Amino acid sequence: MLLLRVYIALLALVFLFLTLFVRGVGLLEGAVAICSLFFLIFDTRLDLLHRKEINKQINSLLEGI
Repeated sequence: MLLLRVYIALLALVFLFLTLFVRGVGLLEGAVAICSLFFLIFDTRLDLLHRKEINKQINSLLEGI
């Protein structure tokens, strides 16, 4: 799942750079690219926090065995 998020982030960056070099970045293109990157950053951060919680629960269960 993390690779999919990285792939989407790279596509957004490529879109931003291609738009910049071809005709310039307008307000709409910039907003779309920045919002999608912010969403991916925050979503990945929440996913990593969730994985840490799951890891703590698994470790506590394994210590009880």
